[in-house]
Amino acid sequence: MSRPDFDFNSLRELHDSVNKLLDSPDTKLEIIRHGQEKWAHEVSEASLKMADSCAAAKDLLLLSKDHLQNLQSAFRRIAADHGGNHFAPYRHPRKQLKKAILKRLDSLKGMKNTCIAAAAAAAPQEDQNLVVVVDLLKQVRSTTLSIVRSLLSLIALPNSDGKFGSGRKDPVFRLKLRRVDSLSSWEKCEAAEVKLVTKRLEEVEVMVEDMEAELEHMFRRLIGTRASLLNILTT
Repeated sequence: MSRPDFDFNSLRELHDSVNKLLDSPDTKLEIIRHGQEKWAHEVSEASLKMADSCAAAKDLLLLSKDHLQNLQSAFRRIAADHGGNHFAPYRHPRKQLKKAILKRLDSLKGMKNTCIAAAAAAAPQEDQNLVVVVDLLKQVRSTTLSIVRSLLSLIALPNSDGKFGSGRKDPVFRLKLRRVDSLSSWEKCEAAEVKLVTKRLEEVEVMVEDMEAELEHMFRRLIGTRASLLNILTT
């Protein structure tokens, strides 16, 4: 199973660049000289909100990983015993997780580039260093929010295309995994199918762990941005 196409490397390079510029004495002087302290404070607060969103997304990924592990246990029970409704304990927590994710997605809709866009208009064009900082911050904000939204959407509404390692598509597999309500159709599946799905779930769990690590890196960089801006305002 291929990893979802999130360009974490480009975001890391972009964010490291802007944090390096914010730590530059020249940037501090330009922000103070042009009276951009209010903007710096607003961006520091926006960075904190984005960091909170990354932390919340990471928590939701942890819950998702728990559900994946529960599903793996359910499939192992199916392999050992074809009787009973093995997916019953999974349904309600899954619905709660989806509800929490959709709520978080709604909250992200309200996070706009307002303060950064205002700074872009206020920044004197002759001060290229400050103009570059503003532009990079806009890109970081836009890319970060896009990745968090995409990650949460992927968890809440997965695109189960039914692709296996060979690239072959299986419409039956796709239909069975598309909705949680269809899990009961796996209760009487063949042993080979159980083995295949269990392997797929293990691969998904590894990807979720990778996403957790990336969100942690994003969180730390955003906190670094906030710290740099607060340092400008307090020294």
